[in-house]
Amino acid sequence: MRRRISRKRKSESGSALIAALCLIFIAGMLTASVLILSQISTYDVSAHTELQRSAYVNEGVANRVQWLLAAEQNLFTDRRLGELDYTEYDYDRYMADGITHEMDYHGTKVQFTITDARAGWDFSVRNYRSTLQRLGSPIDTETETLDLLDVLAARIADYYDEDDEIGIDGMEADDYEAENMSPLPRNSSNNVLREEFFYIKDFTALFPPDKFGRLSAVRLIRGPGGAPNFFTASPLQLKIYCNLEDEQIEEVIAARNIWFKERTLIRDQLDPLLYASLSGLSWRESGTYTVTVGPQEKAERPSRRLVFTFERFDVTGASDNNVKFIEWMQF
Repeated sequence: MRRRISRKRKSESGSALIAALCLIFIAGMLTASVLILSQISTYDVSAHTELQRSAYVNEGVANRVQWLLAAEQNLFTDRRLGELDYTEYDYDRYMADGITHEMDYHGTKVQFTITDARAGWDFSVRNYRSTLQRLGSPIDTETETLDLLDVLAARIADYYDEDDEIGIDGMEADDYEAENMSPLPRNSSNNVLREEFFYIKDFTALFPPDKFGRLSAVRLIRGPGGAPNFFTASPLQLKIYCNLEDEQIEEVIAARNIWFKERTLIRDQLDPLLYASLSGLSWRESGTYTVTVGPQEKAERPSRRLVFTFERFDVTGASDNNVKFIEWMQF
């Protein structure tokens, strides 16, 4: 009898021990979960704080770059791009030539580039047809591409015009509604934004967004007109505006990349005849600039980038103290 009681007590004590160990394990798991969640929250807050800090730094750099450009233009009247020998100066120069510049902004090192806003293909209401015709001008353009260019011409026309008459291969209100894109189209050319071309079906098949999601292949609608700037010209623009072969295009782009990084003059890298053929593109500043501000290549902190386009002002400041921005994008 005593043995049975002893065994029963041992069994009960064993069950109690297991229950206690389970409670300890559960408590440990809950504690670890709380610690992990707390750590994750700390990382999230830290990353968000760094991104906000980076955005403020970018805005400060943007303001400084605008005044650097104003001072540059006040001191130097010769603004032909690609002709500047940076080694002749003890300080940096600022022109719309795509050179990578560095700046220490209150202890934070950033880099920025300045290019002319006369970049990309002009799809404004006045010029989109001539742009599409130019795109189809090379003799080696594929039939599918030519057909798509015709379709885009019709769809852009219907997007801009104020009537509801649909063109051949075009799209009007019923077509956009079928695509769940009401109340498009705009039916107006006033204050159109470049990003609205995302709405035009099949447009990005020929003009995809860049790695940052921007339609940089398309000129800002309120940007300056004229031939594209050399320092932002795409391979296709080099082919069409300068009548270059594929091998020549590769050579020109390689020379331009060296200019961006090492500031070696383009004319010193290319054959004189090839260099002369580049005159089909613009080598002058239009007065409207696109500036890209971002972290250094090996930055350890989470960072944002800023791209903005503005019309220049002189050292006395912008008229009415209002800087005219055509683009302002943080990402």
